[in-house]
Amino acid sequence: MAAPLHALKLRSAVATDLPLIHQWLNQAGLPTEDVSEVLTSLYLGMNGEAVVGIGGIERHGEDGLLRSLVIAEPFRQQGYGQGLCQQLIQKAQADNIQALYLLTNTADHFFAKFGFEQIDRQAAPATMQSTTEFSHLCPDTAICMRLKVL
Repeated sequence: MAAPLHALKLRSAVATDLPLIHQWLNQAGLPTEDVSEVLTSLYLGMNGEAVVGIGGIERHGEDGLLRSLVIAEPFRQQGYGQGLCQQLIQKAQADNIQALYLLTNTADHFFAKFGFEQIDRQAAPATMQSTTEFSHLCPDTAICMRLKVL
């Protein structure tokens, strides 16, 4: 059952959200080392007052790096992951981002539902490859995916 998009709103992350962001990313096995540096790129998915998920788009020129997408345990399997991903893609479109890139170890099938295609990691633009996610946070075995947004 998909969460209605109107029920899920994006809120920009702020410094007081860092403990929660670190906790959820750690629980999901996602990198946290550079979260403080990219905080302005992160969003909380809100259903009313409840924080249901986290996700981010790091902008690099005309492209974006989709990262740190995680849904809180009590809200999983209810469509919130799909809703949050759709909202982030819509944000990328509104911000005139040409393509979104991501690295994943486990969720390639999930992202394929949104049109992300697996590409060779070396085919990603230099601006993506120079990010901390590409350069040292995600293992070389991570799957690289791209979605042409515009």
